[in-house]
Amino acid sequence: MAAVPIYVWNGTAWQETGPTIPASPIKYQASAPTSPSTGDIWVDSDADVTTGSQQFQRFRFVASGGETTISGNDANGATLAYTAGAELVVLNGSTLVRGQDYTATNGTSITGLSPALVANDVLEVFSFIAFTVANTYTQSQVDGLVAAAGKVKQIVYGSYGTQTNSSTNTYVDTGLTATITPTSATSKILVMIAHGANQKETNNTSMAMRLYRGATSIAQIMVDGGKDGGTGRNDFGGTNINVLDEPATTSATTYKTQFMSQGNNAQVSVQTGNSLSTIILMEIGV
Repeated sequence: MAAVPIYVWNGTAWQETGPTIPASPIKYQASAPTSPSTGDIWVDSDADVTTGSQQFQRFRFVASGGETTISGNDANGATLAYTAGAELVVLNGSTLVRGQDYTATNGTSITGLSPALVANDVLEVFSFIAFTVANTYTQSQVDGLVAAAGKVKQIVYGSYGTQTNSSTNTYVDTGLTATITPTSATSKILVMIAHGANQKETNNTSMAMRLYRGATSIAQIMVDGGKDGGTGRNDFGGTNINVLDEPATTSATTYKTQFMSQGNNAQVSVQTGNSLSTIILMEIGV
């Protein structure tokens, strides 16, 4: 008897486990048994197996006698198609040897069957289907992504050392700025600001300072800095801030600081005495 499909009930559905020779007490019938118990085995007697979208195919031919070539539709109406070199040919349960018992080169026929088939011989062809996986990374690409994640991809440095003054409560540029062009839209930008000496001249006022990405304020650096309630001069030193920003772009992105006199009636200054302010932009891969 030729090899036939064997199924095991997994508790939910019949699962094909491969071709085999049936043996008692296996149920050997054309259709699935009703009300099976877990562990029951069903052998499909007419071998009407469908492959659907599986990546493994099985074809079954019943010989009329004298055939040395098999092609076209099998006993179940499936058209023979295989990947040359990835096929298995079985005659009446015995595996044939490629290049000795048959030839398989074109993917649509099995030729050179020797000896020729006799009537009612069952020839089966098993083959893996060639397929292509799309949208995959190569090993080098994956290595590059792993190497880039969490690593510094570039650093931009900027500085400004000219005293800048303001006597209004409208934000104006301090002069400190730097521009970075991220290599990836998922990158983060670590912004590190170190402002030089800040000063309030006279009257009851104070200073406010912000960090901007373009025209958007992304952090408050100082509020009420240097306010002493008096009218005297007040030097209140440098101002630092670190911000991890997510610009989500690969376009050139400018960071800068702005400041103002909150009293709107007296002068405040940054980089007092031409002290140096610095900005460092670090792109962090994610």
